[in-house]
Amino acid sequence: MRTNDFQLAYRLIKKLRHSQIKYVQLEYDAEIPSDIIFWFGTDEEVRQSTDKNGVSCDIDEVDITVQKYINIILAGPNVELLSFGVDTGPRPGLAWFADGRLIGSLQLEEVDSVVKEINQIIYHISPKSSIIRIGKGPRTLSNRIVNNCLDKGFSVELVDENNTSFGSRHDHVSSAKNIALKKGISVFKRLKVIPTKGEVREIQRISRLASQGKSTIPSNLARSVATGRISLTEALHLHLNDY
Repeated sequence: MRTNDFQLAYRLIKKLRHSQIKYVQLEYDAEIPSDIIFWFGTDEEVRQSTDKNGVSCDIDEVDITVQKYINIILAGPNVELLSFGVDTGPRPGLAWFADGRLIGSLQLEEVDSVVKEINQIIYHISPKSSIIRIGKGPRTLSNRIVNNCLDKGFSVELVDENNTSFGSRHDHVSSAKNIALKKGISVFKRLKVIPTKGEVREIQRISRLASQGKSTIPSNLARSVATGRISLTEALHLHLNDY
């Protein structure tokens, strides 16, 4: 990195260390070594530089920008197959391999962000083909992810999650890595998303926590949240405005 912006430098160092990426921190007016593949700076710093390897980085988009270039470097050019593994849950695990080599993994905060993340990774790496392997976790959640992927035109397989979890049952990222490398059953048509009574009650419980005990959304709104038609925030807003 090569920036005078202290806050940007701090965020970049944190992300690079977490990603276990080797880096150097240069003074802004320092000469850029010939073996530097790319460097990060503010938009103004990159524009003022004549070096073509400068990457403009906004402080609010550090994670996205750094991950993009990690994907490009680790995957390399001419990737034949980019395979993804998704460990299904309220906070899904995601991992991706380029021609069998692990490129990255992360845990997402919501089900519907899976497709967005996959779309960005495919765009950055530009493989000849890709496959999305989704673990058969809670059916409502896994079917939602399958449908979201099919809507984007992705090739999808459903994978039996048995023997994919090692260590903590909450280690969704490790499970996603195993799922990505395990052959599944191809899915070509959208699947039905029918929440169970237990899932509906759990969303109602979470809605009460989210509203700090002020309200619990009714079962019809909870089902809409479970199927992905509306978010929990939208459901609470609709419910509170009815009174």
